[in-house]
Amino acid sequence: MSGYNLYWGDTHTNLHLPASEQAAAAFPAGGVTHTNLEREVAADLARSVAHARQVLDFWPIAYYPFLYRMENGFRIEDWRDERELEVAWRAICDLAATGGDENLVIFPGFEWQGDNRHGDHNVFFLDDHPPLLRADTLPALYAEIRARGLRAIAIPHHTAYHVGARGKDWSVHDGELSPFAEVFSLHGSSETDAECPGLRQNWHMGPGVSGGTIADGLDRGLRIGIIASGDSHYGVPGVWGAGLMGCYAERLTRESLWEAFAARRVYGVTGDRIELEFCAAGAEMGSVTSADGPVRALVRVRGCDAIDRIELLRNNRPIAVHNHELAWSPAAVQGRTRFKLRVEAGWGPTPGDVPHLPEKVWAGAIEVSDGAVVAAEPCWRRFGQSIGPLGGRRCEFGFVTAQDAPRGQVPTEATIFEIEAAPADAVTIELNGRKVSMSVAEAMAGSRLVHLLDDARELIRRVHGVDAGALGRTDRLHFYAYKAKIHRAIPEAAFAAELDHTDPAPPAGVNVYRARVTQRNGQMAWSSPVWVECG
Repeated sequence: MSGYNLYWGDTHTNLHLPASEQAAAAFPAGGVTHTNLEREVAADLARSVAHARQVLDFWPIAYYPFLYRMENGFRIEDWRDERELEVAWRAICDLAATGGDENLVIFPGFEWQGDNRHGDHNVFFLDDHPPLLRADTLPALYAEIRARGLRAIAIPHHTAYHVGARGKDWSVHDGELSPFAEVFSLHGSSETDAECPGLRQNWHMGPGVSGGTIADGLDRGLRIGIIASGDSHYGVPGVWGAGLMGCYAERLTRESLWEAFAARRVYGVTGDRIELEFCAAGAEMGSVTSADGPVRALVRVRGCDAIDRIELLRNNRPIAVHNHELAWSPAAVQGRTRFKLRVEAGWGPTPGDVPHLPEKVWAGAIEVSDGAVVAAEPCWRRFGQSIGPLGGRRCEFGFVTAQDAPRGQVPTEATIFEIEAAPADAVTIELNGRKVSMSVAEAMAGSRLVHLLDDARELIRRVHGVDAGALGRTDRLHFYAYKAKIHRAIPEAAFAAELDHTDPAPPAGVNVYRARVTQRNGQMAWSSPVWVECG
């Protein structure tokens, strides 16, 4: 993607922001005043934007303007109170107008559901202080955007749910106002009805079925770019494992990003920030082009773990696969090179074993004997994480883990460190006073576990009055111990790969080429397509 820089964003951090009852709890003496509501909204926004500055380049805020109300014990989702809407929407628009800078670009936006028939969309705006649109149907939403002259996009998400019940109805689609759609989020994948990984996290909305999938939309001939985004509901931008959007733009500005959005120079990853470049017939992802004769497609990948496979798809079917497991060997890694080393901490006792557990604070450092820690990638799910200065032999870092992880997630936090070293160089990890040292070659050979057994013994004694040393078996002690995994070190030969394939005789007509990447740890990436008119 020559001439462009790669930027990362999360277009689906659902911000609920304080409702009246939250403001009342925070200010019991003063009651729910307009000022109290503003203070609570400002505090929530400040915490979220501070985290966004740590993990994102751009942040289109997805305000969630809905609230459940009860009728005879039956939950009904509806618009929030007018006062809450006014305070929260103005605060979001003010933040987008004044809170961004050269390191974080912010767009105002909100989640739109309408009457649910046409599928949920996140609506974002290029300009400051747009209106909060309340159209009941997608055609009406599109019409209002155009009638008001708004520079807006509406992104379909969790598209593979049942059409008519929050799944995407592709028969109602405006490619100019909806240039791309979410292939993956916390809900799972909407690529196909095969559900890999499936729409199974939000079980009352599932399952994923035919009709609204990304593949269904492409089969209709629609020009749909592909992204991934979180759809998290607890105010943390860029939650790892929930989906992120990669965007190739000239500069980190609103206008440059918006141009890239319109051109569909975007792609999606599940969590790891897999760098993905894709072109077909000489055209970059998102393009529409033509070709006479064979079509050459090129996929270049720099992952965060060992690349398992790269797939080239034409019209939603794989036509070429690169199995990268066969292309490299740890024994062949010689001399100074780049390695990626993931450090992950958390696990520990369950809330059922030990109720009211406080957060666990981890103080860590990574050091190489003769090399440098050149980069670090956050794989974070909650507030409170940190990475120290990079570029030297040593980098300090911190985690805060807690047992209140979202449904279906393990309570861990992680950071991927990119180090420059030789296989014989030593690498040392420090975590809460524990040190693990090994050569880089040994780190490539396997992963290691650090478990805080002394802390677990004290916890069992304090909470249960049990001497863990007197137990006849040690598994319960292991279960209660907070743990850290030092993942296998991955050399550049393993995390960098490419697929260069020429389709010798593509069918006549428009062919849709796109790429799909899978790492050995299960993390994935999907490119936006290239549409090639073949003669």
